[in-house]
Amino acid sequence: MAKRSWLLAILGVIGALLLWRQSRPEASAALLQWANVAALVAPPVGLDWDRVDAYPEVQEAVKGSDPARLREALEGAGLQGLWVGVSVGLSSGADLPLAKRFAAGAVVRGFRGAVLTTQGLLYVIDETKWPVVISDRVLARVARRILEGSAPPPMDAFPKELTEEQAVEVLIVLSGGTGPRLWRSAREHSIAEGLVTASLAARERWEERAETMGGPLGERLEQLDVEVAFLFDDGTFDPGATSLIDGLVKPQHGVAYEQPARWRYLLPRATHRADSPTGAYKQLFRDNGLPEDSFGRRDLRLYRLRMQTVSIDQGSTGSR
Repeated sequence: MAKRSWLLAILGVIGALLLWRQSRPEASAALLQWANVAALVAPPVGLDWDRVDAYPEVQEAVKGSDPARLREALEGAGLQGLWVGVSVGLSSGADLPLAKRFAAGAVVRGFRGAVLTTQGLLYVIDETKWPVVISDRVLARVARRILEGSAPPPMDAFPKELTEEQAVEVLIVLSGGTGPRLWRSAREHSIAEGLVTASLAARERWEERAETMGGPLGERLEQLDVEVAFLFDDGTFDPGATSLIDGLVKPQHGVAYEQPARWRYLLPRATHRADSPTGAYKQLFRDNGLPEDSFGRRDLRLYRLRMQTVSIDQGSTGSR
């Protein structure tokens, strides 16, 4: 009898484990590409991520507030990032423990959001290389010369750090006294290539719209600020996580979507002029000929967009 009771108990435990496993959600396809991740909470089924307590230095660092220390601990352990629970209502101030900041969807220096789901958030180390030569007005002055009509400088004229290969999106913004007038971005394989391509695209777009822009760019450029910024993908919304948009799009974020060979976005300033981030997405859809309720479309990838200004060359009557 005792032996039978033990057998029934074991079968009950196995059954409970099977039911628990079946009740856990399957992993989003966007998560499957990430292998070296430490999990602060249980990951979805199909992901063999170790719990964070397997990495004592990472576990200790994520309890603190120093992103550089956490990044060093992750790199030392051969990890790409962290899987955390999602707590949209939490505060995300820089003095809080990093675990809480990540859970709240905060912008954390040295990291970027990768995948945003209702089960958790994946943050990874930001591998963007920030050359020392990016400072003051240097890049914006190069952009202004291209906007004036000068031929772009050859790639070998740029410092080596700016031609180093990395996937980047460079943004050029032309601003007047009332704010941004025109902007264009370019995705390229180096900062220098992105700067040139975006500057040429902005010049071409202004000339196409010269009549509505108040005249040829050559007559207006002296008055305008030229701003150079980087745009970062800061987390793809899982198809089932659109309810998190209003909580996870922070003041530093714009909203964006991507289709094959096409991407569209609203910059942070435009995003937060809308009544909500969800409302900003609806505006973005309308502006680009899509129905307002396009959140669930399979051909769209929705993501948070972060903008980092790196260089400004002020005009005579610019916005600053």
